Formats: sequence, structure tokens, C-alpha cells
Amino acid sequence: MALLRAGSKSAPSAVFERMLLGQPKASFGAVYTTLTRLAAKGLADETSSKDESGRARRVFTISGSGRRALQQSLDATATIGGFSVEGGFGALA
Repeated sequence: MALLRAGSKSAPSAVFERMLLGQPKASFGAVYTTLTRLAAKGLADETSSKDESGRARRVFTISGSGRRALQQSLDATATIGGFSVEGGFGALA
């Protein structure tokens, strides 16, 4: 969800900032591992982008499969918890 909220072609630092909004004890090092795993599973797309100083940086975007998996997870959570997600998945985009 943090990757979706961070936006397309997000650097891990942007994803980390979004994670801190929900859980201040998140580890920055865990972001790289998690994003790499999401990309390996096809749930995120990894590309390279140059930063201000010209260095290549890894950037990530949630994939179509990732969006579908997130929607399924939110639907399952809502069903189990007996509540609805206000505005649906579109409210997160």
C-alpha cells in the first residue's frame, strides 16, 4: 500500500516515508528487501532512474498484478472484519 501511495517510479526512500505514516518503527533496510520480493513475484515493476547527481537509482511502481492482489487483500480483510472500505480501492489510487 505504501508503494501505491508513493506513486509511480518511487525510490525506496519515498516508500519508506509513506510507511512511517502508519508505523513509525519501520526499518529502512526492510524496504529494499520487501520491494525486491514484490518485484520478483510480479507485484511491482523495478526500473532504474538517474538521481540529481547522475547516479542510477532503483525505482519501483506497483504492477497490475500488485493492484489486484492489494484489492483482494482489502476485500478479504473487509469480509473477515465485517466492515467496508470507504470509497473502495479507487480511493487509494
